[in-house]
Amino acid sequence: MKRTSSFMPSIPLLICSLLFILIGIITIATASTPFAISKGFSPNYYLIHQVLFGFLPGIILGIIAFLTPLKFIKKSSLILFIISMILMFSVFIPGIGINEGGASRWINILGFSFQPSEFLKLTSILYLGAIFSNEKGKQNLTNFIVVLVLIASAFLFQKDLSTFVAIFAVCVAILLTTKTKLKGIVFTLLGGGAFIALMILLFPYRMQRMTTLFNPSEGVTGEAYQINQSLISIGSGGLNGSGLGLSAQKLGFVPEAMSDSIFTIYAEELGFLGCAFLIFLFIFFIIYSVNLAKKADPFGKFLTIGIVTWIVIQSAINIFAMSGFFPVTGIPLPFLSYGGTHLVFELIALGILLNISRTVNNNE
Repeated sequence: MKRTSSFMPSIPLLICSLLFILIGIITIATASTPFAISKGFSPNYYLIHQVLFGFLPGIILGIIAFLTPLKFIKKSSLILFIISMILMFSVFIPGIGINEGGASRWINILGFSFQPSEFLKLTSILYLGAIFSNEKGKQNLTNFIVVLVLIASAFLFQKDLSTFVAIFAVCVAILLTTKTKLKGIVFTLLGGGAFIALMILLFPYRMQRMTTLFNPSEGVTGEAYQINQSLISIGSGGLNGSGLGLSAQKLGFVPEAMSDSIFTIYAEELGFLGCAFLIFLFIFFIIYSVNLAKKADPFGKFLTIGIVTWIVIQSAINIFAMSGFFPVTGIPLPFLSYGGTHLVFELIALGILLNISRTVNNNE
């Protein structure tokens, strides 16, 4: 009897994805209200903006990614990577690029602001997955290094070390799942480490962030202000939290309360139990994705490892930074932090994962 293909993805992974979306909507709703009111907007202004320009297009594109054959995604990976690299350097073009705080990381197209590095996170995973699932021998590592050099050059000019660290970690995670020899892995790690050290030496304020991390009591109103306010917010949550919508720290005390620091508001309102649930969700996401990677074909395996590393590394960096275990960076908390660009591509990534899970289910 001929077996019919199933349209349904993995139900546990689908439920996990829906929970990420639900938690993101609820957290943005409560964290953004005071800031919206302070700007003279309606209380739900930023929530509506996040839904219209983040969740809605992300879900639509995620569904398209779910329905698109993986073979087509693989064939399109190179052109998508090239487009993302062109956009990365477009931030320096007058009239297109947006310079904020001395750094150029955004572009404006037809009135819509867009952060190309978020697109690059996804396309680098797609292209590396295609490379390692297609080719054999030394050419794999050569192409991998070329990709890393191109990515590093873009971030050197953009002065965005934290995002490069996240992408570098994703690339290394994919490399570790290949049959690359140990000397190639060591060479990659040494090269990436040297570049990161160079970025720190070129911009001394990054060393200041490291100093602040180990001495948060110094400069309470200066460099250490955000860390100290974040720790107050997290500590105030206790076991059960202050209650949804009842955070005191979001009333102008914690900087970037609805974006970079949103975890502190979540922790204050939902407490240790709420944080434990969120972390459990990420742990489940890791375990399930790793098991999925074991069952997938080579391209699906590399994509799965890349996507789960991307989501988890960013989550860990953000949560550790807000908890005083890592220097404060501009890395958003996936699915929760305000910002349409990163959310759209995170939801597309979930769509690809669900696509892989459906393919695996059909092959079993």
